Formats: sequence, C-alpha cells, structure tokens
Amino acid sequence: MAARLHVCFVLPSLNGGGAERAAVKIMNALDASHFARSMYVFRREGRYLGDVSPDVALVSAARDTRWSRVAQLARYFRAERPDVVVCFLSYFSVFAAALLSGRFPRVVVNQQTPVSAFLRDRDYHWHQPVQRRLFERAVRATYPRVAAVVATSPGVAADLTSVFHLAAERIVIIPNPVDLPEIDRLSREPLAGVASDGRPMIVAAGRLAEAKNYPLLVESLRLLRRERPFIALILGEGELERSIREAIAGAGLENDVFLCGFQTNPWKYMARADVFALTSRYEGFGNVLVEAMACGAPVVATSSPGTREIVERGRTGLLVDDHAAEPFARALADVLSDPPRRASMSRAARAAAERFALPRVVERYEALFEQLAA
Repeated sequence: MAARLHVCFVLPSLNGGGAERAAVKIMNALDASHFARSMYVFRREGRYLGDVSPDVALVSAARDTRWSRVAQLARYFRAERPDVVVCFLSYFSVFAAALLSGRFPRVVVNQQTPVSAFLRDRDYHWHQPVQRRLFERAVRATYPRVAAVVATSPGVAADLTSVFHLAAERIVIIPNPVDLPEIDRLSREPLAGVASDGRPMIVAAGRLAEAKNYPLLVESLRLLRRERPFIALILGEGELERSIREAIAGAGLENDVFLCGFQTNPWKYMARADVFALTSRYEGFGNVLVEAMACGAPVVATSSPGTREIVERGRTGLLVDDHAAEPFARALADVLSDPPRRASMSRAARAAAERFALPRVVERYEALFEQLAA
C-alpha cells in the first residue's frame, strides 16, 4: 500500500472568518485513506477549534511572537516532513519556515481576496504606504516560488496576473466549499425571538468591519424605508458595532434594523429571508452569498470579483455595479416588490449553490495535492 501524502494546513488561529471555516471544512473532508492530515496554528484559539475532526492532528506553536513563529514552524516541518503545506494567511512566515526547514515541502498559498483590494483595506496596517510597498514586494518575490497559488475566484486570479504579473499557469482557481447537507439541516431550526409583524425580512451577515461597508447598507435601508416597511437583521460582530448602531439610530431605523451579533447558526435566518443583502467594498469569494443561496434566499450584492463569480444577474439575484445607496435600495425594492420573480430566484439560487458543494471542492484540492506530489 502506498504511503499517504501528508498535507498540512497552516493558519494564524481558528477565529471566526471565512478562510478559517473553509480550511476546517476542507481538511476534515480530505480522504483519510490517501492523506495524512495535520493543521498547525500559531495561536490555539478560535470558534472553529471544536469543529476540527479528531482524526486531524491539531498542532499549535508554543509561543506566538513575530520572531519565534518561523523558527517553531521550521522545526515542525523538519520533524513531521509534510509533503504539501497550504497556508491560509501568514503566507510569508510559512514560506520562510519551509526554506529554513531544509525539507522543502510543496507550499501552496490559498488566496482568499484580491491582494490589491486587501492592501487598500483600512482594517489592516498594510494599507499604510510603506507597509503596502513591502507587502507588494514580498508578493512579487514569494508567489512565483511557491508550488501553486489557489485563488478562490477568477477575479482574485486576474488581480494576481494583471497587478502582480504572476504567471497564470501557477494559479489554480478553486472556490470555497459549502456543506449543503449541514446548511439544509440547520436552516430548519426554529427562529425564536424575531417578530416581523408581517413585514418582509432582509438579512445581512458578515464581520462588522470597514470592508463590509455597512454604512452603505444602512443608508440604502433608510431610502427603502420611505416606500415600504421591512425588518432587517444584521448577523455578525466586530470593531464597528458601535458606529453601525449610531448610524441605524441616525437614520431613524431603530424599529426596523437590528444587530443580532455572531450566530453559530446563521442559516436559520437566511432561510427565512425574503432577500439577502451584501454591501461589501470587495469580496474574493462571498461565502455568505453561497450559504444564503443554499437556503433559498435571493441575493442583492455589490459587484466585486468574488460576487460576480457567484451571482447570476437576474436569475439568482441582483448585482449592483455602482456601490451607492440609491441603486442598492432600488435593487432591494425590485426583489421585494415582485413575489413571482423572488420565488423563481429562490429556486435558481438553491440549484446554483450546488456548484460549490463540499465534495466537489474537496475533489479538486485532492487532485491538486496529488499532482504536486507526483
């Protein structure tokens, strides 16, 4: 019997982000008869720690400091000798550790967002001019030397080729997966404590951060409220919670828009939504859009590389090219005012989500790992 390939995923932690959840889902689903699986985290913390399969070796650094993480990871590579290492974030630390280890595992970068958009994001210190130039130089020096770059959408891949001049043949486009049976099961749970009073329900979900552009959503809802009643639920937590609450109050929407915090089961909300709204400045891959579609929710989203890959205009939802309140409010109104069209979008959205089913995505990762190790 041939030896199993050792695949190691490396992440800063397992906190509640789309990349972390995707990593856990993919790792758990890899065929254990063909792959020895391990997950290395710099900090043993996060909401998804408990979701890692007991069959996956979960390893954490003894100390997570800027200067020790590379040395510790290099020692782990020397001791365990993984065949393929996939880094979700912390790309340069992982690449440096692979070189330092002397074992030269095949390093794969999982690129979740367009690099150029990420470098403009004020949530991260990389948007400062000096740091941004350093990051750009590191990308240009490092990415051509890794075994492969997995881009979550064609838009992420196009950013790497056009802005950073990475050769297209070094990029593999694989979307993030959704666990459709899990979503279907959990979406059926009862929704307690929400009284819509017969009003249509709008649901939004995501980190309360600058990139998600909640001020645009609140202003769009203010305009929408002029012509129709609704209830809007925002699922998520983050550093901008206070300012978003203030924006809701300033728009006079305290009785219409509610912040619901982080939800372990957002799908029971999505399944009852008349429309799912996403106002992100950019998305590499809109995980929540696919999840909402799997729940049968028509979607209205701002256009960006990750949303254009997912939403089929007019069939599964609407894309708003102009990231402004008036056109976004008009798109919400168009969906809410046309029940037959909304029902058609709901059916099409459920069917379209099948493209991103977990088994299909994992098959593509397994094929990539076997190809790299050949």
